[in-house]
Amino acid sequence: MKRQKALELLKKYLDGKATFEEKALIEKWYSLEENAENIKDGLDLVNVKESLYQRIVAELDKEKLNEKAIVVPMYKKFFFRVAATIIILLSAGVFFLYNKKQQSEVAQTETANPLKNDVAPGGDKAVLTLADGSQIILDNAKNGNLANQGDIKVIKLDGQLAYNGSNQSTEVLYNTISTPKGGQYQLVLADGSKVWLNAASSLRFPASFIGKERKVELTGEGYFEVAKDADMPFKVVMNNGMEVEVLGTHFNVMGYDDEGMVKTTLVEGKVKVIKGSNHIMLLPNQQGSLLRENDNLKIDWNADVNKAISWKNGLFDFDNDAITDIMRQLARWYDVEIQYSGNIVAQFYTGSIRRQVNISQVLFMLEQAGGVQFKIEGKKIIVKTK
Repeated sequence: MKRQKALELLKKYLDGKATFEEKALIEKWYSLEENAENIKDGLDLVNVKESLYQRIVAELDKEKLNEKAIVVPMYKKFFFRVAATIIILLSAGVFFLYNKKQQSEVAQTETANPLKNDVAPGGDKAVLTLADGSQIILDNAKNGNLANQGDIKVIKLDGQLAYNGSNQSTEVLYNTISTPKGGQYQLVLADGSKVWLNAASSLRFPASFIGKERKVELTGEGYFEVAKDADMPFKVVMNNGMEVEVLGTHFNVMGYDDEGMVKTTLVEGKVKVIKGSNHIMLLPNQQGSLLRENDNLKIDWNADVNKAISWKNGLFDFDNDAITDIMRQLARWYDVEIQYSGNIVAQFYTGSIRRQVNISQVLFMLEQAGGVQFKIEGKKIIVKTK
């Protein structure tokens, strides 16, 4: 029970739900800078995690949360220490999953025993459709100049597409880049704005921006770093009519058709989310959600930005996510069909896993966390909850 209490307290801290006293107690227990050095020195990573729990369990015998006179270091500084340590852990191939319902946790490395059969992860795959309707399969194309759109050169370089030049024509030439399931791609627009496309997504955009606004059309999910131009607002239009309007900012938009909400998460700057006559304004670390069933807009005032953009950073990041939500993500990235066997029992998981591992590694860890079993049949994943 002490171990479970320690685990729950750590999870509350990482979720940002710990009380002032709980934060203070955890921050007093151990120095992540010291643990980061141990990790760098090659200490067994699973044992590091175990030792942290044991230190907390030991302290639970001595500390009480209602005791006062606890000295608290700067929270922001400690947060960055946490982030740095997590990066070190992930780069070393150690992943953590926690099943709240089963009250179980698992830490595994990439060498964990996989399931039979396997599916490789996705990669840099996309198709570019030019203004004349011709298509270029980008994953097969060589680096260099692929095409000209007016005076704009379309250049490919190692998984990234860039539009360079200055178009003197008044004709607007629209291009579309589409990623399949199991694909992703990066794009630099003619104004210098950067776009990351997730799997099963598309972006329709002009080869060069002309007029009073910069408008692009998105399906699926994309992360945007918009170049500032006060005289020409940037607009992202979703296929359901929702718009995101910005001047220069960093944000993520997720609007897959099989998801119940369209989510806009702001990292930097300020954006306006518009649907019909309704709109909301977002500030950094806020998320706007459009409910598909009734077109209502709402704001999450303290959103988990790292979770929203984890795909761009090469991670699956689950935070008390239902198994059905997780399987939709896996279906898009690994290009597999999901089939459920029997009644679906609600199971929820928290943890992070690199997107570049084979699907067997992800499924194995979910099984080890408890509450679910998988079978791989070619490109079909059979899911059974328990």
